[in-house]
Amino acid sequence: MASPNGPDGRRTATCAPTGVPPMYVRYLRERLLEAEAGLTAMTERYERTKAGFDRCYARRGITPDSDIVGYINAKAMNPQLKFWYAKVEHFQRELAAYGAALTGLAAADRLLATDSPRVPADRQRARTGRPNMSRVG
Repeated sequence: MASPNGPDGRRTATCAPTGVPPMYVRYLRERLLEAEAGLTAMTERYERTKAGFDRCYARRGITPDSDIVGYINAKAMNPQLKFWYAKVEHFQRELAAYGAALTGLAAADRLLATDSPRVPADRQRARTGRPNMSRVG
């Protein structure tokens, strides 16, 4: 690996860091798959519970079409629906978190790749033909 500073004190190209350990990436992928399976299972449980709730209250004449206020109040008071929906939300958050972590790692890996040509940010801004508004001066 080359020294980060060349003989003239300027930064020189260095090898890309090894990045994230492959075991950590595998761990994140496994957790992502587990979260996806959990989300699917909890969504099915919630949908079954809600279907039973809807049938029960439809027999009483309380449906979203006939009595929306009564339906919403009954739904809010049902502990099973709250429980299963909370589980669905939990797995949605987990799925989003692991997916975001893997996406971020992939993006960082692309950014740190040495085989892709990099253009300094100043030169990128100059090519747009627009003045650089972020500079004070």
